Amino acid sequence: MHTNMYSPKTFLALACLALALCGCRKPAAEAPAQSSPTPAGAAASPAAAKDQPGDDLSTVAVRILKTAHRQGGVVLRGDCGPRGISEKYSLPRPVTLEPMDKALAEVSAKYQNIYWRESPASGVRVGDSTATARLLRVRVREFHIVEDREPDGVMAVLWRTPEVRVFLRRNHVRFASRPETARKAISPPMIVEVKNATVADILDRIAAGYRADPPKVWTYLECANSANKEMLVDVRMK
Repeated sequence: MHTNMYSPKTFLALACLALALCGCRKPAAEAPAQSSPTPAGAAASPAAAKDQPGDDLSTVAVRILKTAHRQGGVVLRGDCGPRGISEKYSLPRPVTLEPMDKALAEVSAKYQNIYWRESPASGVRVGDSTATARLLRVRVREFHIVEDREPDGVMAVLWRTPEVRVFLRRNHVRFASRPETARKAISPPMIVEVKNATVADILDRIAAGYRADPPKVWTYLECANSANKEMLVDVRMK
């Protein structure tokens, strides 16, 4: 009979040494591959750029003028739909806002029918050569107002002048319906008094009456509804 020449402690030490020399360890899991970040300033992919939301041209034009601290008006043609007038021109973000000349030149480069001009009397006018804008050319014999209301209330007085009312009725023109804005008083009250002036001229005077920084800019949007042969217009002061 053979006797065990090793004591229990010695046998345990040898077993541990054998396991250490074996080196049979489970390989470490590989780290997941990471996509390399897009370098700063690099252009987005065409698919990503296509998904970028855009802004309506009227919104962009108003922002450009206000950034330049200019008053004026924006005249555009839109499309008639079940919800009123929808804009047909939009600009992808980000948009150039300044300097004003460069920003408006980029708009004209994208849409050849969009033009702009500036004059001391009317400020900056951004126009659409496809818009008829006949309402803006209606001449009002006399317009006098002393008002402390917000723009919608002031312009409502203009729409009630005899010359405008006759034009709207004879030419089947109506204003697009939209939610009423909250009315609040302005101080000091606005005073506008002109004679033999067009609707566009009066809108310029109303915009100038709000002594705000940035100044007010009015927008005119129209569309022709072929179904009932009427013209839908929307005029806002922003």
